[in-house]
Amino acid sequence: MMSSNTMRTATENANMTGSMSGAAAEKHMPDATGPSQPANAEASGRPASSRHASSMYRRAKLTVFGSLKAELLKLWSLNSTKVLLGIAVALMLAMSALSAWSVTFMASTDLNTGKTLDNPKPISAADLWAVLASSGSTAALVIGIFGVMAITSEYTTSAVQSSLTVNPRRGMFYATKSVATALFALVAGIVGILLAAGVLWLFTRGHDITALTSDQSRIIPVTLIGFPLTIVLVSLMAQGLGGMTRSTVGGVCALIVLFMVLSSVLSITSMAINQVEWLGTLSYLTPDTAMNHFLGAGIESSSQSTLAAAVKPNYWIPDWWQSGLILLAWAAAAWAGGLIVTKKADIK
Repeated sequence: MMSSNTMRTATENANMTGSMSGAAAEKHMPDATGPSQPANAEASGRPASSRHASSMYRRAKLTVFGSLKAELLKLWSLNSTKVLLGIAVALMLAMSALSAWSVTFMASTDLNTGKTLDNPKPISAADLWAVLASSGSTAALVIGIFGVMAITSEYTTSAVQSSLTVNPRRGMFYATKSVATALFALVAGIVGILLAAGVLWLFTRGHDITALTSDQSRIIPVTLIGFPLTIVLVSLMAQGLGGMTRSTVGGVCALIVLFMVLSSVLSITSMAINQVEWLGTLSYLTPDTAMNHFLGAGIESSSQSTLAAAVKPNYWIPDWWQSGLILLAWAAAAWAGGLIVTKKADIK
């Protein structure tokens, strides 16, 4: 983590860079007031330095691109950005390796005797893609913490005062910070899922892989394209939580409740009490379950098929694509809440 003074210095430098990029386009424009400006200025009685500062303020208009550049520089200057994104990618690799080892072990071992098979059983491609998707979802909480800290670091270090002094348009400030957060999350998601796919390939070399059926083929674009986009939605939802709480502790606690506690409580209560089985439907409406259900693309692995045949819930479960829309709704609601608080609330 950076100290408050370091964060404020980085913020001021980044904001100045963004402001200068907006002012550079007008650097050599002729003065519209013409030769009459000195006479008018003298008549106004203002000192020359004040007139120069006022002129520079009018010309140094911060553009959206300049604001985005400033937010990218500020985020990259935070040690927490590099640490959290690195941890997210490392988690994807670790979970991919662990899951791949488990799949290959089961394919190479007689589960009744525990002996290694001379001829390993074929591995279902659907199982491997499910492993890849689940390895990515493991990193979602870390990406969420990154999204929270992307906005709360402004408040905890009081750097938000410098940011809003340079860019008093709070809507632009929040929107460009959101784009910067989403870009970092997108890069981490793409890098992580590609490296996890490489690890999965290394573990399954030499094994026979059964091909995907035509109905299962949709899991490929859902994993390779849908997962990075899902990570982006998680980061934006987390930024919204951080924007509403304006506290790292508060934002992270809210994120943990939504991604770890809420769905578990609803599921356990639904299974324990027959009269409230409908709570199982509510558990599928929580962000973490919606994300996992979407990334599964409605394709069940061999173990999931056996479990589904044994346990058939009596409540409604959304389709995989509906779960994607549910996650989108969560992200939009949280992001909008953060925007409203950022625009309306006073700076602490």
